[in-house]
Amino acid sequence: MRAPFDIVFLLLPNFSMIALYSALEPLRVANRFAGDLFAWRFASADGDGVTASNGIPVSVSAALPAIGRANLVMVCSSYDHQLAVNPDLRTALRKLDVAGVWLGGLDTGSIVLAEAGVLDGRRATCHWETLGAMREDYPRVSVTDALYEIDGPRLTSSGGTAPLDMMLAWIASLHGQGLATQVADTLVHARHGEAPAGTRIPARTRYGVDDEALLAAISAMENHLEDTLRLADLADAAGVSSRQLERRFKRLLGMSPMRFYLSLRLERAEHLLTYSRLSVRDAGLASGFASIAQFSRAYKSRYGLSPSQHRRKTGSAGDTS
Repeated sequence: MRAPFDIVFLLLPNFSMIALYSALEPLRVANRFAGDLFAWRFASADGDGVTASNGIPVSVSAALPAIGRANLVMVCSSYDHQLAVNPDLRTALRKLDVAGVWLGGLDTGSIVLAEAGVLDGRRATCHWETLGAMREDYPRVSVTDALYEIDGPRLTSSGGTAPLDMMLAWIASLHGQGLATQVADTLVHARHGEAPAGTRIPARTRYGVDDEALLAAISAMENHLEDTLRLADLADAAGVSSRQLERRFKRLLGMSPMRFYLSLRLERAEHLLTYSRLSVRDAGLASGFASIAQFSRAYKSRYGLSPSQHRRKTGSAGDTS
């Protein structure tokens, strides 16, 4: 009888509980229908229990170096993933790669894998808040905004409930679509079977608007956060005049197009300052600000502290120059 596929969930401090269970439950249900296809256990870097981001402590069975032979190691993290990455963890993940162990990442677990260099040349995704930082910090990784990516022996997902979609797709690839559909039906997961969606809820839903011109302008903004567009360019993308676009934004979103555009750029800057290694200056440039003075004024007006103060407060990796 074939041994179950052995999966180790490597839990890092403040990992996402919903991401972990979204990956775990499809395995449990698959075993219910098809026998012992999968086995799983929890590990941590040092063998101690780990507390999730929701405050729930989880015990583990081993430290990562003592897990023995596993088929797949899935890195589970969320907030503060940078604090867990150290030379020992990077070395351990590289050894697993050399040994032919499949590797996966849930939420920001993908960034931990990228830091170890085991995603180079592979497609990967992560939580949408950290996508920009991952693209900037790991240019050798093909970072996408898909809900999940399965690229050979690498499985990465964007967090939240996205691991559920990823594991259903993976189960289908190993044991057939019929079993995956049974699992999805049992978990009342209607999204199963669709092509992988993006990491974020579409703008139509996020902002509660159905105006196609306004949505086209927002799409143009989101695709040009670094090389910013003029109002006339946004109007062209929307297929309306600049005046019409102004009226639509004020009527539906309560602000001008350029003020809305600024808010998107500042949101990107905040994510880069929190999660990337970019300097304050480079984070500003990557968010469309021509000078650090302009960036600092806009950022402080929005968040109540300067970009440098934000970087010091969050203890992010980049310098403040």
